[in-house]
Amino acid sequence: MLENGVAFSRYLTVLGLSALLGSGVLLAPHEAEACGGTFCDAFTPDMPVDQTAEGILFVSDGDFVEAHVQIQYDGGDAQQFAWMVPVPAIPEIEVGSWRLLQTVLRNTQPVYAFEYNWACEDSGWDDGGGFIQDPDGGGASLDPEVGPNVVAQDTAGAFEYAILQGGSAETINTWLVANGYATDDQAPEILDTYLAEGSVFVAFKLRNGAQVQDIHPVVIRYPGREACIPLRLTRIAAKEDMDITAVFLGESRVVPTNFRHVELNPVRLNWLDPTTSYPELVTMAVDAPGADSRAFVTEYAGSSSVIDPEPLSTDGYDSSAFLDVPVIDVLEVLQDQGLADCDSEGCVYRHELVPSLLHEFIPVPPGIPEGDFYGCLSCYAQLIDLPSWDGASFAAAFDERIVAPLQHGQELLSTWPYATRLFTRMSPHEMIGDPTFEEVEGLPDVASRHGARRDEQCCGAIMRLPGGRGVTIDSGWQWPTFPAQMPWAERIEEFAPGGGAPVVLVDNGAQIDELLDAWNAAGPCAEEMGVDDDGTDTSAGGSDDDATGSAETGTSGMSGGQASAGLGDGGGGCGCTGGSRSSTPWLLLSMLGLGRLVRRRRRL
Repeated sequence: MLENGVAFSRYLTVLGLSALLGSGVLLAPHEAEACGGTFCDAFTPDMPVDQTAEGILFVSDGDFVEAHVQIQYDGGDAQQFAWMVPVPAIPEIEVGSWRLLQTVLRNTQPVYAFEYNWACEDSGWDDGGGFIQDPDGGGASLDPEVGPNVVAQDTAGAFEYAILQGGSAETINTWLVANGYATDDQAPEILDTYLAEGSVFVAFKLRNGAQVQDIHPVVIRYPGREACIPLRLTRIAAKEDMDITAVFLGESRVVPTNFRHVELNPVRLNWLDPTTSYPELVTMAVDAPGADSRAFVTEYAGSSSVIDPEPLSTDGYDSSAFLDVPVIDVLEVLQDQGLADCDSEGCVYRHELVPSLLHEFIPVPPGIPEGDFYGCLSCYAQLIDLPSWDGASFAAAFDERIVAPLQHGQELLSTWPYATRLFTRMSPHEMIGDPTFEEVEGLPDVASRHGARRDEQCCGAIMRLPGGRGVTIDSGWQWPTFPAQMPWAERIEEFAPGGGAPVVLVDNGAQIDELLDAWNAAGPCAEEMGVDDDGTDTSAGGSDDDATGSAETGTSGMSGGQASAGLGDGGGGCGCTGGSRSSTPWLLLSMLGLGRLVRRRRRL
């Protein structure tokens, strides 16, 4: 049980971007790309997209589970940083890759967008075209009166860690305090629950001299088969309506086994402003009767080839170059390898763990601004802490923190053919159970990209949704306010452990259609919608062939891996057309990060 840990400080959390954004420190931000995370159309309201999501990656080969964990700390004081993770068995610890987590999250994020279709001949505008036509398709605990058994103590990158087995919450707390770990008064009762279940704990803190910005991902590998998010422990540091994203790699689609599964009602999404309405839609859907605040939504399920391995490339990285280099030339070697860009005003680093290496082996002298120091080491040659520099140790740490994690990430992406992304939103009082997950063969793919079409009729506007439904829009940029009876969830189902088809608990399709027909019948485009005044559907098939598919079948206007209309094409643009009405307005919904399960074909 590994997805998240407990914060033994005031501000630590590892559970998704909504919590992370409440922090004051963003670890390893990457450079913004032109139009890469937003849109470029004059008719679309501004929609900022965060691009610094952290998360956790699960790996399993049936005998071992491997968790890649990125944490976020907003306390600001490195000495107050401490983090506890429960696992079902004694683990191994190593440095992880922030880039691996980020590329998985970015390439599986859900996207909702629409294109214009000027159906009224009097409008004078051309068909917007583009989006729909180019779719994306453990061991028992020890005597509680005895202190915890310290199975191992070591370092991994910028962290010191200890593996604790047995004891009680009280004795664990005593050990943590005695060994310089911060603690939390809310933890003991929850820790005792995990101890009773046989969990082992890994306690992390920053090494002496390490800074908050040096925090980096870690890999925790332990014997077992279960992918589980320990929400009971996470609730100590959780916030209201916390976003929880779990991304799994494997051979088949992954589903929750003790939580429900929900399909969203696309009519309830405000397609004109999805970035605002999507979180509310998920919250209301997973809180709906039948889901009962214990459910996940599948945001993507399909080929892992959508995940671009290029950010994990190690081309040009050579640790041997640091073996005999003078300390004042280290930044020049990093620049030669494309890992830093320095001038008199400071340095920009091209890998998130370069600063932690510099802080450890070439610490900044007291009173000197960091940017000034690393921007011109030769200017401060007399102040450099020469005993801290060791070329061979730097080279070894370079391989451990930068090269090896990236190579391992490439191996994982090339080994496992299938990716699943699950998402939910939960508040602390709802985190009373730990969700578990497993692979199920034979389930349909789920697209991450969903295309609708806005038909500008002479009577008004009609939004044609994936799946065939049409929604009359009263005025230009106002989405309908449906009655409270309009469901938030299209379907609620559950999967039993061991696989098999889902059991449908709630199917709201007929009710959604009835309420939608009533709305459309009262609007100015009833005839174009094929609906009589009494709400009777008079259309031949009730669907629109240009906006077909559903989120669950994976045929929703976009299939999982293909970019469209310039989005994600790697060319630095996003199909901007200077605000012309014939351009496609993009609404990109970027959701955050929590984890994935990966099954490996070789023993970990």
